Amino acid sequence: MNPTPPPSPLRVLLVEDSEHDQLAFRRALDRSNQDFDLTFCRRGEDMPRAMQAGSASFDVVVMDHNLPGMNGLDTFRALKEKTDLPPVIMLTGAGSEILAVQALQAGMDDYIIKDPNQGYLQLLPLKLYDAKNRYDIRQAHRQAQIQLKQAYDKLEQMVARRTKDLAHTVESLQAEIYQRKAVEKALRESQKVLRELSLKIQDTQENERRQIAKELHDSIGASLAAIKYAVEGRLMHMRDAPPENTVSLEKVVANLSETIKEVRRISARLRPSILDDLGLLAAIDWHCRNSGEMYTDIAIATHIEAEEAGIPEAAKIIIYRVLQEAVNNALRHSGAENVEVHLAANSAEIRLCVQDDGCGFRLQDRVSDGGGLSGYGLVGMHDRAAMAGGRLRVDSAPGEGTTICLVLPCDRQDLPGGVLYEI
Repeated sequence: MNPTPPPSPLRVLLVEDSEHDQLAFRRALDRSNQDFDLTFCRRGEDMPRAMQAGSASFDVVVMDHNLPGMNGLDTFRALKEKTDLPPVIMLTGAGSEILAVQALQAGMDDYIIKDPNQGYLQLLPLKLYDAKNRYDIRQAHRQAQIQLKQAYDKLEQMVARRTKDLAHTVESLQAEIYQRKAVEKALRESQKVLRELSLKIQDTQENERRQIAKELHDSIGASLAAIKYAVEGRLMHMRDAPPENTVSLEKVVANLSETIKEVRRISARLRPSILDDLGLLAAIDWHCRNSGEMYTDIAIATHIEAEEAGIPEAAKIIIYRVLQEAVNNALRHSGAENVEVHLAANSAEIRLCVQDDGCGFRLQDRVSDGGGLSGYGLVGMHDRAAMAGGRLRVDSAPGEGTTICLVLPCDRQDLPGGVLYEI
């Protein structure tokens, strides 16, 4: 192990013009068994030169007050304004407590009263080390404050830089949010325009259907009925049997009757006049009864919990078309024995449900390949619901039947655009 190096000697500068006091000072330090490096100067004006001549300055300065020329206190005050001084101890004569207080107020570290009766020379080594230790503590504290100030300034700079970066980030995010809101607003407006356009197209289609249905019923249906009556009238006046290998008028009349029924059926499917004349509830009842007459092996039950006045006019054709498609799909494709139709309405929404106990299906398969659903199918029903701001729910599984529910708001603004399929 390397031996611990001996402590460096305490470097002391004594400013004293009395050779007797200088000798007493040195002897006191020598008797202390401490290591001191002592330097003398006689005048306060010689201190700067003595301090500059020192290879590493001094650890402690002991200064007598009664010096030739400028006294010790004035010399200290003058030097303190110009340079950094090590700890300074004032030497005063006996009975100079007032001067000692002035020295401390001026910034000196300590004072020693040269009173032999108080044994000041024996206290001298302790005073020197004590002054050096307190000075070192002050310097360490001052250095710690400087480092703390530097760290604080650095932290302030980092905080300022980070705040600036965060402000820039916030500004960028605000700009992005503004742009996104603008895009979302434009998208909502575009969707609104699209829905309105779709509704106008639907209204136009329904008007065309109404007109075609009316012409089929009133014009072609009436013409076919007139032909049928004319043939029947001619048949009543005929006495001879028709020649063999010819079409009988009875068969012509029968074909005309079937043609008239088909025209009326097509007309009703295009736009049932009962929907315009008697309203939605009567149209639902008529459609279910008419479908039941065509598919006699399937029981169709209706449950109506709504008032005609509580259903908006714009929603009636949508409800009827979804009912028409859902019931026809159940009758044609489900193999069901029972079909139930539920219609309910309150102040907030209108709900239509068509439920069957048929074979059911996997919804994903139907959506992916079209599933063979006739007419508008699931997509068509959804589109009608979405245009009115409603939603369509389909519940089905193989062997468990199918339930199709349409929900429309009484106020179209109550619900957002429709959800394609809720499973």
